[in-house]
Amino acid sequence: MSYEQSEERELLRQARGGDRQAFLQLIQPYHERVYATAMRLLGNREDAAEVTQEALLRTFWKIQSFHGRAHFYTWLYRTALNLCYRRLSDTHAKIERRSVSMDQPREGEEGAPQEIPVPARGASPKEDAVRREEAKLVREALISLNRGDFEILVLREFEELSYDEIARRLKLPSGTVMSRLHRARQALAQRLRDLGLA
Repeated sequence: MSYEQSEERELLRQARGGDRQAFLQLIQPYHERVYATAMRLLGNREDAAEVTQEALLRTFWKIQSFHGRAHFYTWLYRTALNLCYRRLSDTHAKIERRSVSMDQPREGEEGAPQEIPVPARGASPKEDAVRREEAKLVREALISLNRGDFEILVLREFEELSYDEIARRLKLPSGTVMSRLHRARQALAQRLRDLGLA
């Protein structure tokens, strides 16, 4: 479900006037899309739900500052993407700083970080463990990219947008999108090689 531009403009007008019901209606078609992207990026249902909720709340709090120069979903999506990037960066930094000690909770113990596995259909436990480890390394490689490369790769590979759609979303010429994507893919491939995945 998505709205016609005129419908969305009217809901935006009402939401900017403080109508919470209009805001809830406005975000309804986008909630699941934001969550799905956050889940693919973060690999954890709890984190994805928190980021989605925070993105929606921030959008509600700042609705007055939205002037309609971009599509509403673009604004909401970029808010969520920035939150994912920050959360991945923070997690990566914590892992980098953490040194293994006797006091550190081990996987499965209370206080250990919990990641909810999403098993592949028909995969053996070993295959599933390998897949989850590879997904974690890909997220690590993604977050090591600069924010611009991260964003353009997510739009292409996770959101599966066309070059023209990315160009409209980022307000860039199509040629620039293609060259930036090429550069971002090369940078990601190098990071994956460094991590032993390519």
